[in-house]
Amino acid sequence: MGRRRFWLGTCAGVLGVLLVLGSYAGYRVQRLLSEQGITLDWQALSLSPRGLRLDGFSLQQGGTAAGLQLHAGQLQLDWLASEAPRYRLRLQDLQLDWQPGPADATAAPPGDLQALLARLDAALPWLPRRLELQAVQAQLPCASGRCTLRGDASVQVRSAGLQLHSQLLHDAHRAELQAELQMPARDVPLQLQAELRLDDQAQLQLHSQLQRQADATRWSGRLSMPQLGEVAWFGDWLNQWLLSTPTALPATPQQARLAAQWQVQLAPGPWQLDDLLAAPGWLRLDALLQHPWPLPALGLVSGELAVDLHNAAGRWQARELHADLLLDPQGAPWLTALPDGLRPQQLRLQIAPRATPTSTPDALALHAQLQGQGPLRLQGEADIELQLQKDWALTLAHLRLDADAARVRLAGNRLDELQLRLRLSGLADGQRLDVVLGEGSRIALRRLRSGELELQQLGAELGALHLHGTPQTPQLEGPLTLHTQRLQHPRLQAQGWQWQGQLQATGERQHLAGSLLGDAGLGLALQLERDAAGELRTAATLEELFLRAGNPLPQLLADWPPLLSLDNGRLQGEAQLRLAPGQPLQAQLSLNVRGLSGIYDRSSFAGLDGELRLALEGERLDLHLPQLSARQIDPGIALGPLQLQARYQATLARPLAGVLSQQRAELGILGGSLSLAPHQWRLDSPSQVLPLRLSGLDLQQLFRVYPAEGLEGSGLLDGLIPLRLGAGGPSVEQGLIEARAPGGRLRFHSPRIRAMGQANPGMKLVTDALEDFHYDLLGSSLDYDQSGTLRLGMRLQGRNPAIEQGRPIHFNINLEEDIPTLLASLQLTAKVSEIIQQRIQQRMRQRVPQEIKE
Repeated sequence: MGRRRFWLGTCAGVLGVLLVLGSYAGYRVQRLLSEQGITLDWQALSLSPRGLRLDGFSLQQGGTAAGLQLHAGQLQLDWLASEAPRYRLRLQDLQLDWQPGPADATAAPPGDLQALLARLDAALPWLPRRLELQAVQAQLPCASGRCTLRGDASVQVRSAGLQLHSQLLHDAHRAELQAELQMPARDVPLQLQAELRLDDQAQLQLHSQLQRQADATRWSGRLSMPQLGEVAWFGDWLNQWLLSTPTALPATPQQARLAAQWQVQLAPGPWQLDDLLAAPGWLRLDALLQHPWPLPALGLVSGELAVDLHNAAGRWQARELHADLLLDPQGAPWLTALPDGLRPQQLRLQIAPRATPTSTPDALALHAQLQGQGPLRLQGEADIELQLQKDWALTLAHLRLDADAARVRLAGNRLDELQLRLRLSGLADGQRLDVVLGEGSRIALRRLRSGELELQQLGAELGALHLHGTPQTPQLEGPLTLHTQRLQHPRLQAQGWQWQGQLQATGERQHLAGSLLGDAGLGLALQLERDAAGELRTAATLEELFLRAGNPLPQLLADWPPLLSLDNGRLQGEAQLRLAPGQPLQAQLSLNVRGLSGIYDRSSFAGLDGELRLALEGERLDLHLPQLSARQIDPGIALGPLQLQARYQATLARPLAGVLSQQRAELGILGGSLSLAPHQWRLDSPSQVLPLRLSGLDLQQLFRVYPAEGLEGSGLLDGLIPLRLGAGGPSVEQGLIEARAPGGRLRFHSPRIRAMGQANPGMKLVTDALEDFHYDLLGSSLDYDQSGTLRLGMRLQGRNPAIEQGRPIHFNINLEEDIPTLLASLQLTAKVSEIIQQRIQQRMRQRVPQEIKE
């Protein structure tokens, strides 16, 4: 009895001590959790010899805005007497809600894989032998904000490793992952085996070994995907969990097979992704995509790919490559950037190894073929040799690329039946680029339309062009020939053209220099240059034309005046154009003529010299005539010389409504001159009046050309002739002509007029007086209407010494003359060209019926 009381007292004491220690331990745990911001709560605690159970367990860290909340319907912790670690943990009906805070969002991910493995190795003995999570439902951050993850998971710890089995549910689908990690002693490789099953179908298998050594770690393994089924939902599901990735993962391929093997040598220390990519080793990859697989920014890809890569000097390079790939762009960004008509619907690339006598272990010899279908049809092949050295080198041989497109729309231009033929060979490496286009390289178009311009059968010969420099700064140069069988424009006569010259082009500057020759014989020296700022400069020089050998201008210009013909003299011109981004168009044109002779309408001219300068800047047009002279102009009466200086300024919006500034205008006429004082005229007025001043016209020369029988005289005439230019033609109103003092002499010997005087006494006095009339006053009004009729109202005062002892005689004479007819008759009686005679006779035939009708 005493012994029993002793043991009861002892047990009660021990139990009391344990209660005190348990209370103190609970107090210390609660204080530690409180310091960490963790609130722990449980319900219905029950103890047994095998462990403890909680029918309700909750853990909370942080607040509702950011933190961790965990609740389990049941927590079972069992301790095992014969195993280490001596406990097993099971959580049922687990609900987890985690919202990261700012510190979690900015924390850098761990990069030291070796340290992580070391911590896992050290913690392995202390992990629960088995951890089971049943009916898990977790609310976690995802791409759309918050997503729910459901499933079960279990981890079983062994003496030298662990096993993982997890099952995750997504809608009506299930993903299972089984993995086994073996971590034996340090001299035995660490091994990982894993299998992924989707909807009870094995999809991916992984076998990996990590051999840790003193100076390096060797990682080897193989990955196989024997037959990927209909698992598009899996890729969509993974995309939901992307947090900060700029682009989503590509869709999961269907009916695909993949096999990969690798071995790399990793240096000691922390391992980052860059270290893995730079590690020496090898990789073999075989892939089969039976159905098109969408790759971002590329398109739908299908086909086969086999590649053997190795890394010996910090760069992954291929030792062998097989490929048979199909690409369907289907709205890829690179495709939509191409002009309409240059977008292939499908591309096929085939690559196969090629054995050559010069092949070395450091060289990869390949034969590549490219086919394209759709609006752009492609056919190409090439022999390629890739030097597998630290500095890459690529050699191209027998590259042939043919491209055809029925119709292309490019920057508002339309190209019909485009053909591209390229034949080239060369080499390229990191510091050098040397490629030559071979014979047969060309571009051909059946038609090119750009606004009002149309070119037919257009071609460019590209043979002998040379691409050289470096891959960063390539330069293309060499001879270039452009030709078209027919160039059409409303301002030009349709004909063929050919350009031959030199091309120099870099990424920043392009320069063309050569000669342009038309079928009609017109030649131009042409230069085009575009700089890095996008400024375009054009310079054209018209080769000197000797018009005695022929005039090609009528075969060039559609608006060439049909009544103008040039038969002698020289013509030369230059033009410059400058177009810079954001700045107005600038253009200059200069035209020089020397000794020009020809015909305009029914007038001939000779000895025409002059210079014409045209400047255009934005909307401003400036036409300058610094000097124009002509030795003779003959509309029926020989006139000349001509001297003219003028300037015209207008805008492109209203080119015929500008301001004409005349500095000098003088024309010789029958020993005298017609001149115009410097003045300005606005051409937007309906009519202009030119106050012509007549000075020193010689009556003797006038009567010599005037078709009046027996009329002669002497004296000089001056006057003012207000010439009005209007829509209906030239006219003169109230002009005035006077003889210069001291007068002159008139003689009129006409048998026909004398016979009239014999029958009329009054008329006899007139005819007798004009036999030898000495005048001291000769004046006349002058009017000229738009029909061509000249009216003179003459006042004549003087005497005939042989009549009544020279008494004064006054005459008032009204004369009317059809000037066009007069000039025509003068030309017909003179030796003029056959062209002028034909035009005069045609005009007279047209005028007679009109006069009869009136």
